[in-house]
Amino acid sequence: MIPKNDSSLVQVGKLGRTIGLDGGLKFILNTDFPQSIQKGLNLTLVFPDNFSSSDSSYTIKSFNPNKSVVFFEGIDEITQAKTLTNAIAYVSIEDTKRLCKLNENEYFWFELIGYTIDENNEILGKVVNIERIGAIDYLIIETSEKLVLEKLPKKFLIPYIEVFIIQVSREEKSIFVKGAKSILEAS
Repeated sequence: MIPKNDSSLVQVGKLGRTIGLDGGLKFILNTDFPQSIQKGLNLTLVFPDNFSSSDSSYTIKSFNPNKSVVFFEGIDEITQAKTLTNAIAYVSIEDTKRLCKLNENEYFWFELIGYTIDENNEILGKVVNIERIGAIDYLIIETSEKLVLEKLPKKFLIPYIEVFIIQVSREEKSIFVKGAKSILEAS
């Protein structure tokens, strides 16, 4: 869930219960880059339960990665911290790129959204989301209109593993795959 359809933000976690009396909160990470959660980082907090009418920005005062406890500037007591429980935490794409260094052939999820899925020069669809199930990331594909007209499912999943992914091309905004059409047809 991205706040107000804001594609400039990336979810990095969720705030859990309060810890101690001085404003600490359990931080449930949802990122492959826990080192990016650090002092001075601005997080946009979204309150999905609608108890809060607007999204808010908070700056991290400190984060203990071993205990997964976060403290925010201006939140110094348990009653203040309780108002933030269950909020979803987002960081800007700009900060994500600045703080998270990728290795060769690694990509941010948000970069792959919108890429076409190409198998043997046939466009199977485009990536609309990515979801981690267990230890594997799955590309959620919206099937091309042509294939939907052939009575194939409107959406399907491709595991982002070497067996299926041949190459990712930033230039072409395409992911070249093998075996994905079989998954689509079996869906």
